[in-house]
Amino acid sequence: MASGAGIAGRPNRRRPRLVVLAVALGLVLAACGGGSSESATSSEPPAAAEATETPAAAEPTAETASEPDPSPTPAPEPTATAVPEDGRTIIALDEQVAFALLSLGIEPDNVLTTLSSETFAALNAQLGLETTEFVIAEPSFELLAGFAPDLIVGIANPFVVDSIEEYERIATVVLAPLDATWQDQLRAIAVELDAGERAEMVIDAVDALQADTTTALAAAGADGTSVSVMTVRVGNILAVDGGGAIGQLLAGVGLTRPEPQQVSGPPGIPFAFLSEETVGDHDADVLLLPRAGIFDLEPLLESPIYQQLGAVQSGTAYDVVADAWVLGGNAFATYWALQDLQDLLVDGIAPASLDAAEGRWAAFLDRIR
Repeated sequence: MASGAGIAGRPNRRRPRLVVLAVALGLVLAACGGGSSESATSSEPPAAAEATETPAAAEPTAETASEPDPSPTPAPEPTATAVPEDGRTIIALDEQVAFALLSLGIEPDNVLTTLSSETFAALNAQLGLETTEFVIAEPSFELLAGFAPDLIVGIANPFVVDSIEEYERIATVVLAPLDATWQDQLRAIAVELDAGERAEMVIDAVDALQADTTTALAAAGADGTSVSVMTVRVGNILAVDGGGAIGQLLAGVGLTRPEPQQVSGPPGIPFAFLSEETVGDHDADVLLLPRAGIFDLEPLLESPIYQQLGAVQSGTAYDVVADAWVLGGNAFATYWALQDLQDLLVDGIAPASLDAAEGRWAAFLDRIR
């Protein structure tokens, strides 16, 4: 698995070049909306799904809550790129952008792993991309210039925008707008690379899955189910709000949210900070708990108020993959979250863990072809 910068900031060497269709992973400061805003109706909580064991003070985890994700399909061989390579050296400023490029059929020459995404790391064992550690808040322009890039692709988050002149001294810079939907971010990146047709194919495929999910939830009587999403970052309890990609996606498929999670925060910040005393305001029929990388759950799970939540008491609290459920805002994250919703609320299967990444990857590739 390729990760890290190596000695003196030198990039890791990769295996032979693989040109693949792939996914986009979200940057906290770049996660944004996606999906429609259909109104929802009330419904009984799901009864079929096997939930996290949470009697009394037990900690809910997806590992104890579910059988392995039922998607053993082996990952397919990489497919040929849909966009001819033009010889330019392309640097992706984070994993989200890397997978946006890959979903367009374009392989970046180096991926700066600014997100420390566990999903990307798991999939990169298959993809074989060259990666370099990079701190977006304190960028090393000397390191970046050492790649001699022709094109730097990123999201217009404040860290990048504040240093745009330094980036532009190194190469042409393409920034997708921070406050756009994931669909429009993908379109913005595609314009520079003459990949507009491919971008529309990816968007249409994921939007069609959202429509299918909406129909399936309604047919199962699960539309209107209330869903709460909470996690912890650096000791701070967070709730995913209604304005980001996940908030809009949940509303778009006909699900409801606790009232505090219906509000929208600043552009690019898809969550709100909670105090322990307000955790009780975030109860719901189903509680989703993103865990991975920079997102942990311990301070939340240890809270006496958390232990009294209805979802915890009824066993409908589940671990989910943070790259999809907090960061979101890209094609693969949207696919992953939609598949989790169908599994949980329609088929009674607990959400997938990171171990399902290759199976989900294979299914995603099939969907966007």
